Amino acid sequence: MGYLNSILDINLSTGKISKFEIGEELKKNFLGGKGIAVKLLYDGLTPHTDALSEKNILIFMTGPLTGTMAPSSGKFCCVSKSPLTGTIFDSHCGGYFGYELKKAGYDGIVIRGKSGSKVFLSIEDGEAELLDAQEIWGKDTRETEAWANKKLGKKCRILSIGKAGENLVRFASIIHEGHRALGRGGLGAVMGSKNLKAIAVRGEGKIPIYDAQKFREAARNCHELLAKHPSTAKKLKEYGTPNIVNTVNAVGLLPTRNFQTGFFEDAEKISGEEMHRFVKGSYACFSCSIRCGKKVDIDGVKTESLEYETIYAFGANCGNSSLSSIARANELCNALGLDTISTGATIAFFIELAEKGFVSYDVRWGQDEKILELIEKIAFRDGFGNELAEGVKKLSEKYGCAFAMHVKGLELPGYDSRGAVGQSLAYATNNEGGSHMRATVYIDEILTQRIDRFEKKGKAQIVKDAQDFHASLDSLILCKFTSRALREEHYSQLLAHATGINFELLRVGERIFNLERLFNVREGFTRREDTLPARFLKEKIPTGNSKGSMADLDILDEYYELREWDSEGKPEPQKLKALGLE
Repeated sequence: MGYLNSILDINLSTGKISKFEIGEELKKNFLGGKGIAVKLLYDGLTPHTDALSEKNILIFMTGPLTGTMAPSSGKFCCVSKSPLTGTIFDSHCGGYFGYELKKAGYDGIVIRGKSGSKVFLSIEDGEAELLDAQEIWGKDTRETEAWANKKLGKKCRILSIGKAGENLVRFASIIHEGHRALGRGGLGAVMGSKNLKAIAVRGEGKIPIYDAQKFREAARNCHELLAKHPSTAKKLKEYGTPNIVNTVNAVGLLPTRNFQTGFFEDAEKISGEEMHRFVKGSYACFSCSIRCGKKVDIDGVKTESLEYETIYAFGANCGNSSLSSIARANELCNALGLDTISTGATIAFFIELAEKGFVSYDVRWGQDEKILELIEKIAFRDGFGNELAEGVKKLSEKYGCAFAMHVKGLELPGYDSRGAVGQSLAYATNNEGGSHMRATVYIDEILTQRIDRFEKKGKAQIVKDAQDFHASLDSLILCKFTSRALREEHYSQLLAHATGINFELLRVGERIFNLERLFNVREGFTRREDTLPARFLKEKIPTGNSKGSMADLDILDEYYELREWDSEGKPEPQKLKALGLE
């Protein structure tokens, strides 16, 4: 119950379409969503496979709570080997695709091989077929969605790639509903490498629940808790994620001009409070009362999903105080299929390259039109855009400079961790690299300041527990914002009533996190990759309320010991045996 017990298996090389069941042990040990997808990828992918070769595997998965009455249960994930980082990678998206996929009769989709022609995948009520997509190859994501709905003659939930995915930009995203994204890690490039333009899903089925009455009661209680919490009931509902721009800037950790400092003098001009003046409406994902999505019209520029991370990336980090140009950048990225974080961070790095004479290109901080020009050049791999399309890590290796802001090849999100010990450790040890979503320690250290951000004692344990917890939450799958008001016991109750299975969430999360680590270890990752950018370790923040702060990783050994990993960060045999991963 909670599962459909069916995964669609597509081999694009042969055109074969089949399905397989989810076994009971797979569910009990890996839960769903990210967990099951990680296990399938680990078992199915040959080590050292090129992420953009036809041998890579692309997996879309829902969780046992997806599409139910559980709060914010519209989420689904995509898991593959990343062409940007070379690590295992999971990206998550809200909206309605996950709900529709389960109504269509599937918990997930496994995509193998590479089609000999351009195709899109159509799924309706258990039936799937590959259709010709030559006509829409080269179209943007909005045009693709409109075309697919017209072609199929009915309203579907659609995923698609734009020019960035077609051109194998290493941080290309997969777009849903024109503005939601499987954003990070370049999974849009993996989809493009397979000649798969889009996936359209439609279903009318029901999602089975083990104990419907108890599940309704538990779900209703969770919705009520979210309706009372100040973050989910007010801040996110009123301002969306940009509500934190001024907070992070006040702490002195808003990345500015490629992380040269943590204070942006024009932060107010790009804040959630400023954006609120232009809000024309709110929207929500499936079964969500938070409604953090905002429709805005800024000086004639209309956009949706203008998030904090996008504002940081194209705003402060590029020295840009024009909110309307950030909205235009957001629109371009959504249409072309680009991750806004990596795109903005790569452009910021390129501006510093130009500023310091490493490249001859006429661009400086705050030149919003140049930023927009570079976005298109990246998607089309035009001129310098071809170099930028490879990401910050490869770009920095070419020019031999020490101010590339990434971890394991993943460009950093909008929190300078030089003034946050726990977030520094999380960045360094997250399996996919510099992500803020695999252990949201920044919430307690920077946003609420519930814990001392400079204190080292106990932080290794906090980070480990957060990573394990979020690995399980990403496998349910529910929106991370629910964890502002809900606790482990609430999720456990929802799961038990939906599935009839009692899960130890932290234990399952620990198993998933360690299996991801094993994937990276066999790809050649060791302790040397569990680090931070040189700027964090060698340069103090020069201005703002974190002035003088610099990062270190003194607690890395303590973290390894807690994890029961050896000195190189490899899980010890006894730990693997305890987790059933031997």
